[in-house]
Amino acid sequence: MAAAVILFGAWTAMAILTGRCLYADGAHEFVRVLQALGFFNTMWSRHFGFYIYEFPLVLSIKLGVTNLVWLRFAFGLGRFLPWPLVLLGCYWISPKHFWLAAAGCAAGYLNAAFTADGMHNLAHALFWLSLFAILFAHPLKLPAAVMLLVSATVMLYSYESQLLLSLPLAALACWRSWREKTEGRWTWVVFLVAAALFAAGETVGLCGVLMPENAPVFNGLKTTTWHMLGNMGWTLTWTVVWFFLAMSVALSDTVWRLISRKFVIGLLLAGLFIWGAWPLLMPDQLDDAVQYSNRTLDMFVPLALLPVALILRFRPQWIEPRRGRLVQLTAGLLAAQSLWQIGAAWHWQQDVGKLQGILSSHQGVVPLHSCSMSTSSIESRELYFDWTWPCLSIALNPDRKIRSIVCSEGYIDSPYQTHRYWQPFDPLKVETLPDLRHYGLDYSVYISALEAGKGSVLEK
Repeated sequence: MAAAVILFGAWTAMAILTGRCLYADGAHEFVRVLQALGFFNTMWSRHFGFYIYEFPLVLSIKLGVTNLVWLRFAFGLGRFLPWPLVLLGCYWISPKHFWLAAAGCAAGYLNAAFTADGMHNLAHALFWLSLFAILFAHPLKLPAAVMLLVSATVMLYSYESQLLLSLPLAALACWRSWREKTEGRWTWVVFLVAAALFAAGETVGLCGVLMPENAPVFNGLKTTTWHMLGNMGWTLTWTVVWFFLAMSVALSDTVWRLISRKFVIGLLLAGLFIWGAWPLLMPDQLDDAVQYSNRTLDMFVPLALLPVALILRFRPQWIEPRRGRLVQLTAGLLAAQSLWQIGAAWHWQQDVGKLQGILSSHQGVVPLHSCSMSTSSIESRELYFDWTWPCLSIALNPDRKIRSIVCSEGYIDSPYQTHRYWQPFDPLKVETLPDLRHYGLDYSVYISALEAGKGSVLEK
């Protein structure tokens, strides 16, 4: 487990340092925060999640940081630190049961983590911290109480999945409050307040589902789930296989004796290595956007593992004889998933280098599908996030002088255009370019190229 946690930490550091926070919607949010010189959010039902994600970036801006490299680093901290901090909190509360939170991280978060901007990742993380504080923090100490109340508060406006995640937490917090009061402890008040916050989160989540603020692109739970099942991708497919193996080991001593043989252990380790190294072994098959479709796992996985947590709390003798097996299998799952993310992040970094080379060597608008980036997986081979390329070009520009902006043909006036899609700004209209003079960004070369003949730029 220690080796698996180290791999997870290595992936987290790599994701922060390589600017993985800019994937998909991340680049748009990054540019908007820079432009606003403060917090920016698009949905009131998630605005606490926006505050958590954007806090390091906003703090850096307020402190006078203007270097985009450091600002991207700060933005990455907000995106990728919540899960490591939550796992650390779970370990502090209950080292013995830490493996369960690690299983939730590996099976849920790491199957959807490439789209780091999603608040579903945050809601899932806070579920585990809240659950550990309620079930395993006995007696309740001040740090655990703070963790519980902070988690309950942030979950209040985090993601629509709180509609289902907060319900069991509210019920368990009420139970714990009653128990603490009957035992004469003042801490019953903490659990009662947490229960009220979780119950309020239910209302916010329900409003977010019934009155979606982004209705044109709001996908229902059923639609998203069926799409995920129809195209699970590499990591989710193997997670399902690993789940059935874990179930077999938990229920059968015969299966455990079989896989404990040296030959079978060797096969399992080889399988885990291939699982994790797949982005490096088969780079042409890498499509990071599959993880966007897996976001519903951040709701289903914690709910699926909730009965295990209840057994650990109320009937630990049912699992204790097999706990060691489950810890080892969880460690394997966490290690393989972290290794896959490291490989995918390496490809992201290579594509970022290619993009920055294009931005430095071209002027004006660069049509996406006429340059080398059209075959990359930096955004999506399925065109899910083609609208983000202009924001990504600004966010990853190698210096303060913006010479060119990459844009998909479907979003600009060109011979390729068949339909006008929404985009944050129009790269062909100077007046719509984000005002980032505060950071020293200069559009003069780019604007000169447009004025010299934007049609010729597109035809190239």
